Amino acid sequence: MTDIVLTVPVCDGEEDRLFGRFLDRFVEAASAALAAGDGDGGADAPLVMVRSDPRPGGAIKQVIFQEPGAADAFSRGWSRALNHGV
Repeated sequence: MTDIVLTVPVCDGEEDRLFGRFLDRFVEAASAALAAGDGDGGADAPLVMVRSDPRPGGAIKQVIFQEPGAADAFSRGWSRALNHGV
């Protein structure tokens, strides 16, 4: 299976905090959905992996998924969060 890697530039400050909150909520919701749909609590591999490469004024986050649907949901949700500050 091929990994899906989303590259997300994140600025220091409020955007970085927003990314952290969004990632926490995304993982909680996705984990709950996996547990509800799969009696053993999920797959063998982690739902998401995040690599952070610090840069002046922020960081480049590489958000790594094994499932295209999860990557798509994350990408759409992060776009909404950025636009609405949620």
